[in-house]
Amino acid sequence: MTTELVTKTGLKKRTLLRLVDVSDKEYDHFGGHRHCSDAGLSSKSTGRVMKKHILSSAITFAAGALAMAAVMYLLPQKSAQAPVASGNDKFTMITVPTLETGNAEAVFVLNHLTGVLAGGVIDEQSSKFAYSYLHNVAADFQANAKDPKYAIVTGPANLRSGGGVAPAYGLIYVAELSSGAVIAYGFPRPSNRNKGTVMELVKLDFFKFAESVGQ
Repeated sequence: MTTELVTKTGLKKRTLLRLVDVSDKEYDHFGGHRHCSDAGLSSKSTGRVMKKHILSSAITFAAGALAMAAVMYLLPQKSAQAPVASGNDKFTMITVPTLETGNAEAVFVLNHLTGVLAGGVIDEQSSKFAYSYLHNVAADFQANAKDPKYAIVTGPANLRSGGGVAPAYGLIYVAELSSGAVIAYGFPRPSNRNKGTVMELVKLDFFKFAESVGQ
């Protein structure tokens, strides 16, 4: 009886120990699941924060780009004016900007046979040549050659106003071969004051590119 009781008691104890061991394993198992679940929630929360940060940065960048585009659109754009020259050994025609932006350009024709430089500007309201220019460049060069050789180009220059006359934005450069000189000319900017008149070009300065060149 005693042995049997002991045996039964031992079995009962082992059974209880086995139940406790299983319960501990099950607790650890579920506890592990709870730990994984908490880690998953934390990962999801971090992902949402990162998405919000990326979205906020993208919106800020887009707003900045739109603001810059609006500023560039509203600012006045300078239109490029490229001077043009064309001609032959008898005459040359050029265009010269009168203002840095806008307004019609002046057109000049140099007669190589006479040395006379004539020009005009279209009035944008009347579509007529309301402004005229005339100058004898041959007299400035004092060329003794029977057949002088001229070259003419133009370029931009923002000169100061003087004597109540506002200069045009462009300059005219004329070279003559026999004299070996280049002369820079300015001319008045078209205005209501000088409309309908024939204006003189202004000799600004010169330099020598050769003492004398034979023809």
